[in-house]
Amino acid sequence: MMTIAESIDRFLGHVRALQTLGTAKTYATGLAHFGHYLGALEPPLPPESTEVSQLSLPLAQDYTTWLYDYLLEETADGDPERISEATKATYLAAISRYFEYLIVESQALSMSLEDYDKLKKAIARTTRYTARAELPPDKLPSLAIVEALREEARKPLDLRDDLPEGERRRKELARLRNMAMVEALVSSGMRVSELARLRRGHLLPEEMGAILKHTKGKKEREVLFSPEAWEAMQTYLAERRDGAQRRPSDLPVFARHNRGAGDKVLPLSTRSIQNVFAELAERADISERFHLTPHTLRHFFATEFLSQTGNLALTQYALGHASPNTTRIYAQTRRQDFRRAHRQVFQKPQD
Repeated sequence: MMTIAESIDRFLGHVRALQTLGTAKTYATGLAHFGHYLGALEPPLPPESTEVSQLSLPLAQDYTTWLYDYLLEETADGDPERISEATKATYLAAISRYFEYLIVESQALSMSLEDYDKLKKAIARTTRYTARAELPPDKLPSLAIVEALREEARKPLDLRDDLPEGERRRKELARLRNMAMVEALVSSGMRVSELARLRRGHLLPEEMGAILKHTKGKKEREVLFSPEAWEAMQTYLAERRDGAQRRPSDLPVFARHNRGAGDKVLPLSTRSIQNVFAELAERADISERFHLTPHTLRHFFATEFLSQTGNLALTQYALGHASPNTTRIYAQTRRQDFRRAHRQVFQKPQD
């Protein structure tokens, strides 16, 4: 059975024989992103050693969502307007065409035509162009959804009585970490990559904040946390009991707590953080209503901050946007606030 990497090589050879060299190069880049996605899964599916039979419809559908967030993280300042819709569409077309090659032409992958049709429809929905003048509703979680997420993260664990102490401790540390991550993202607007790279030495105790040193555009910026977030982070770090280690300032604020990490304090990957939020959303019954990711909490922070302050420049500063045009999508999102206020002020029932 051939590996995913081998199947991609064969597919690209097929493309080069039938289409332009430019198309083949763009397809190769899109499939390289797909390989990066597979390697970032937990457990990972490295294309060089994973059989092509491990590919599935859910994997391909999840990639369409992952690709947008990945491209957003790769832009200079997380600016959606800098993502080329044409390029994104070509990358997704590469996946659609690749699966068509595997299923129909080479028959290297056993997937029903019905499932393949579902994949094509999912890609068509993802590539449909929408103006970025305002934030789409499916990118902005409601307050009820955010509260449901926070409530789920706070729930105590229901563990078996016979669970070994070491496993019990790992699970409790993961719970405290997850609760702290949710509160931190809700109240700071950090990008998921910034959360993953946060170190203990970056924290600012007097301000209940942090200095982000690995931001888009390589510019440092300050973020602040709510009292709830700060308390959750300090509780988690205290329970970790690793502050006495050599160079504790270099340790990640949010660490792995699985058997693979052992006694080492290893940082979470962005994909691991995304998986944590997907699991919390599933347990909180959010997934049926809204596709929640760590980045959607950045959208929530932005709209709440702008709504409460009314200050576009401050919101731009808080998000670390290089351009105010990026921040204006949140101002557009709050048009409903204006309409509601206008009705209250000028459209009151006559006495």
